[in-house]
Order: sequence, then structure tokens, then C-alpha cells
Amino acid sequence: MNGPVGTGAGAAVPLVDLTLAGVRVVPMRGRHLSAVRAIDEVCFSRPWSTALWRRELADPTRVHLVAVTDTVVGHAGLLSVLDEGHVTTVAVRPDLQGRGVASRLLLALFAAARSREIAHLTLEVRAADRRAQRLYGRFGFAPAGVRAAYYSDPTDDAVVMWCHDIDRPEIAERLELIRRGLAPITAHPDDAGAGDDDEVVR
Repeated sequence: MNGPVGTGAGAAVPLVDLTLAGVRVVPMRGRHLSAVRAIDEVCFSRPWSTALWRRELADPTRVHLVAVTDTVVGHAGLLSVLDEGHVTTVAVRPDLQGRGVASRLLLALFAAARSREIAHLTLEVRAADRRAQRLYGRFGFAPAGVRAAYYSDPTDDAVVMWCHDIDRPEIAERLELIRRGLAPITAHPDDAGAGDDDEVVR
């Protein structure tokens, strides 16, 4: 499907429909915020307030998506500036981490970025979080620098990663391989197929 993915009034339906895998990735709405904040409380040392989240949802330069089964199991966000996009947050409910939820969210963010004619994506990730770095590396992100003491609680450097020219055939092939490797979300990690190494970034 073509068309923008957004979070405000009149936003389009998701560009990536993963319903058959047991998870739908859809635009975040106000009704999702209590579940989103519950995830943030256990994933982030400094979770965003409800007021901040509502400002994010009202901002047309932002895209926020949720992964939904019978409830919200994860979320991811993107800030767009001209032809660049900044992945601002990726978080998954702890009991479902490692089972492909973050990969589904990232696939949807790439689709949203392309629909907005974004050419380059960037993100920050904790230097100590090698598993998350491997996850983003599978999507074509590569280290480009370090921001010293960027994170607190605990203090850690941030590795800045970029994925340039996301409409390249090489990136499309990567995304298709990831999509094909996703298994249905199951009750136990050992029952799942290709999953994520880690699923938290901010």
C-alpha cells in the first residue's frame, strides 16, 4: 500500500500489515498510551510523561507505531526532518523480547520513512548494548560516531548509527529477508523462529 503513516487525525492505515504473524503494527493513538507508558516504565530509566506523549502524537513530524496482539506489546517512533529520519524510541514488553516484535516495528518504520521520502535513518544506542547494535546492523545501520556519557542511570556512551539511502536495492533485500524470517509470536522464546537480539533503544 502507498500513502503516509501518521499518528494524528486522519492518519493512514499501516504500510506493513503483519497480522498473519500474530502482530499488527498500527499508528499509536491516545487510547494506547497507558499500555505504552507501562512498557516504558520497565524499559527506560527516564520514561516520557503522558503530556509529552500527547505532544508527540500531535506533532506531524513524528511517526509513532504500536505492535498489537490482544494488547500493546511494543512501540517505536520516528522523527522526520527533511530527508532524514531519527528513530527516537523502540521498546518491547519484557516478556516478549527476543521474539521479533522489534523487527516488525522497524520494518514498519522503514516503510513509513520511505512514504515520507526520507533517504537516511539514524539512531542512538547504548555502547554497552551489543545485542541491540547487532539488531540494527541487520537492518543496514552502521556505527558512525560516539556521544560520550549520553545516557544516564546508568551512565553510558551512545553509539550513533546511520542507514543511508534506504531506498537502495541492498536495503530492500535486507528488509525482505528479515520479513521472511519472522515467525509467529509464540508463548515461549524457544518456540519462535528468527527474532531480535534486543528490543530497547532511546
